[in-house]
Amino acid sequence: MTNEKLSAKMELKEFVDRFSDYSDLRDAKSLSELFTSDGVLEFQTGFDGELQNLSGRETLYQAFSATLVPSKALYHINGQHIVKLTSDNEAEGISYCQASFVSDEDGKDYLTTNYIRYTDNYAKENGKWYIKRRRSTFLITDKHKMN
Repeated sequence: MTNEKLSAKMELKEFVDRFSDYSDLRDAKSLSELFTSDGVLEFQTGFDGELQNLSGRETLYQAFSATLVPSKALYHINGQHIVKLTSDNEAEGISYCQASFVSDEDGKDYLTTNYIRYTDNYAKENGKWYIKRRRSTFLITDKHKMN
């Protein structure tokens, strides 16, 4: 493997981790800017669930603001990340994430933990990596009232 390919894979791993960090910080603006201007976020429950999608940075910003900002606490931890470079400026990746958040429902705190598989297409524009398309597949969701 060349130094350039190794460097690109390391950049993409850090990039995926940055997505989780911005999520924990509830930084909807920075999250939306990780996508290309026409970037797409797809999401589904299970591999056979109905596929829904959002596209464009402004739409993504609104969605991230609506889902992350109201949470009382957020915590993301990333697992394996497999990357295939398809050209100098494009790549495909699969990564896994455990995403937990605390919400207030009728004065009680609830913890929801999602186990997510991300299937990504990345594009490098002006020397910087972006998400062109991300499919978030929610494999398992556990929600319960906190003690």
